Amino acid sequence: MNRRRGKRAPVGDMIPGTAVKLPRRSTDQIIAATSRPVTPVPDQGDLVDHWHECGLLDDEQRAEFDGEQS
Repeated sequence: MNRRRGKRAPVGDMIPGTAVKLPRRSTDQIIAATSRPVTPVPDQGDLVDHWHECGLLDDEQRAEFDGEQS
């Protein structure tokens, strides 16, 4: 029987110019990194306010966005 052996897909991304693979992060590490709070940037405006002022959102749509944030 003649079986071809295929190469396995790499587990992690390769570091360019090396044969070193980065370790895979666990699910807990990914969740911890994506769930940490992000502090607002000083003088950063609210996009919903900006869209409303520009006329891209009407009052009903803005109210929907305000309801989602609660």
